[in-house]
Amino acid sequence: MDKDAGHVICSDRIRPIAEALVRKYPELGHVEVDKILFVLNRKSRGSKKRVVLARTTRMPAKWREILYQLGAVEYQYVMEFFEKTTSVLDENQMIALVYRELRRIGKNGDVAPPDVHEWYNVLMGLGRRWFYPDATCPNLLSDDVDWKKLMGSAYEPPLPPE
Repeated sequence: MDKDAGHVICSDRIRPIAEALVRKYPELGHVEVDKILFVLNRKSRGSKKRVVLARTTRMPAKWREILYQLGAVEYQYVMEFFEKTTSVLDENQMIALVYRELRRIGKNGDVAPPDVHEWYNVLMGLGRRWFYPDATCPNLLSDDVDWKKLMGSAYEPPLPPE
């Protein structure tokens, strides 16, 4: 892996987490993990005004075609993680981040935009500082942790895309 590369494919690390989350949580059952290209952005923070940990978008059609011609899977989405903000996350925090991003992929294939309401739900379940380096975060893949139970009365299904 080139240390100077701006973007690096990180599917080997993230794909197994995403697959395990989809198997465990029924609300993610429609997500086809093999259609997601997982990328680590080594240069950008994502935003200068707020902390951005990750961003999920639909793969632009021209890049889907180019990658397909190169022999890659026909990717539908790009899940981009920003190294400058995620490098301090432990494994449980990374699992929570991947879960949050997977929830944004709708049953109709669209990606819901980041939403204050959605973040409120994450904060209710994990706490306001869940992604801080010194914070503890439950392992959402643990047998004794369930998102609905963690959220309690604040649980809401994933938002539909606009």
